[in-house]
Amino acid sequence: MEEEQEEEDDPMEMAEDEEQAPAPICPAAKSRRIGSRSWSVPRTWSAPRQLQAIGGNLPVPRANDVAATGGLASAVYTMGSVLFVTAWALVAAIPCQDRGLQAHFAVPRSFPWAGPVTTLYERVLEESKKKDRKHSCGLLKEIHLIERWSRQLMEITDAAQFPLDKEKDAEVREAAQELVQVCEALKEGLDPLERQVREMFHRIVRTRTEILDCLSRPNTAE
Repeated sequence: MEEEQEEEDDPMEMAEDEEQAPAPICPAAKSRRIGSRSWSVPRTWSAPRQLQAIGGNLPVPRANDVAATGGLASAVYTMGSVLFVTAWALVAAIPCQDRGLQAHFAVPRSFPWAGPVTTLYERVLEESKKKDRKHSCGLLKEIHLIERWSRQLMEITDAAQFPLDKEKDAEVREAAQELVQVCEALKEGLDPLERQVREMFHRIVRTRTEILDCLSRPNTAE
């Protein structure tokens, strides 16, 4: 029966109630939660709220917790922090529903990886504050170029008299060609990124499912 349930439960589907705190684990509740996953994204979905939920569940482990868990608490905190910064960078880079970059992130300097990660976070934040990027829908270079050439095309065509003269026609062709090249470069770069992010998401969901399954098993003395 358990094998049949595992075949039906697709770990590639997203939990609709991902933001909610997990309820006490029991096999029946686990089965209901896993079976309720769906790829649909509600209209109320918010990137800032998702980031806030991730960042709010990253308590810095205390020294006695690290010692008591044999370093596991530190490893879990490290993975959670990397996940947070990665998700935040993706939201900053590409167009995203209800996009916001106000999530706070601070790591104690005692962690050896704190310096590089904090530097990356600060550089992205500084880039988002630049005058020409404040109202951009994404910090990715290609997104910026698409906005630039699209705006130039609109300005040329709005002010032009049709049929276009040779000079205006050349400007339109140049802008259109630049826009095509940027879109192709964006597609070539984002396609593998999308696959990698999808694979990582599936791996995280599978790991979460395995952890829930372990927690739902009765404790047995060895």
